[in-house]
Amino acid sequence: MPYFVGAGCSDVTLAALLGALDVVDIGMILLDRNMQACFVNQRCADLCLGGEELEADGVGFDTILRHLTANVMRDLPGSEAEASLAEFERAVREGDVLPVMVDLPDGRRLLLRSTPCPDGGRLLTCCDITPLKVEEEARERARHEAESMSAEQRFIAETLEEQASHLATLAESADENARRVERMNKLLQHEIAERRELAARLRRMATTDGLTGTLNRARFLALAQRALTRARHLGQGMAVLMLDIDHFKQINDCFGHQAGDAALKHFVDRLRAGIREHDLLGRLGGEEFAIALTTVDGARAFEVAERLRLMVAGSPVRHGGQTFNMSVSIGIATPRESDESIARILARADARLYAAKQAGRNQVCAAMD
Repeated sequence: MPYFVGAGCSDVTLAALLGALDVVDIGMILLDRNMQACFVNQRCADLCLGGEELEADGVGFDTILRHLTANVMRDLPGSEAEASLAEFERAVREGDVLPVMVDLPDGRRLLLRSTPCPDGGRLLTCCDITPLKVEEEARERARHEAESMSAEQRFIAETLEEQASHLATLAESADENARRVERMNKLLQHEIAERRELAARLRRMATTDGLTGTLNRARFLALAQRALTRARHLGQGMAVLMLDIDHFKQINDCFGHQAGDAALKHFVDRLRAGIREHDLLGRLGGEEFAIALTTVDGARAFEVAERLRLMVAGSPVRHGGQTFNMSVSIGIATPRESDESIARILARADARLYAAKQAGRNQVCAAMD
């Protein structure tokens, strides 16, 4: 949930809205007219504040600037960081609608924007626009390649015009040009195929987790919401599973982060082997995953979860000559009549996951709906 919430948050609709804002891809900070923060969503904390939780009382814009400096611009050259931050601070304080782009050393690009509010406050947003940066660079490369091809075509035309009076040479040149056009057509087809492959890669980057190949958080929530709507329309059952690898930090500490990555991939392979092709599997973050099972009731969902738990516990991870076991805790929730969003079902499944952890881990706990 957000770090800053003002008065009146007992309202159910407002709470649902704040919960939705907490899972969007755009980071948000809402400042009041006194430049005090009254709302920060989770995405902003992840992108701009290093994942740190700020205390709600007395957090002003100056404090947020210090966090931006410490977490977003810490590896940038001093003068570049100061200039970007100073321009953003000026825009916020003077009420300008001014976007500021920051290119990070790891290749990511962030877009910071300040928008004045009618009550004198400010809405600060932070968005990771790295995919747009990658697409822009790809378009620039394609443009240069197209210009080079155009220059070669002009050269061919000029050559043909100069040799028009020499019929024999013209015929020979025509044959050569025909072969060159064929080669150019092949190059063009190859370029088209590369662009299609690039577009497919960009779509995968936008919808899947880079390490495990599962759906990313945003894509999982979108498809699970669609599945919930379809299940309601058809009168079918549905269940959501929240899964968390037990003591995953110990795996990283004892065997290294590469072994931890191997464990995550192995874990996903076990999950895929235990669910149907049309069931949804997503990585929500770290070692936490979610599964949306369609056309099932609570009893069937518990059977599936128990089977997954046994598959994980009974399949050791092998990496770099090392072998270690791992287990998973699972929470289950099914839709209620009042559930309009998948987030509410996920929240109940997450609560049962916490109960499974508290009860000793390596077990399944279902919500009593």
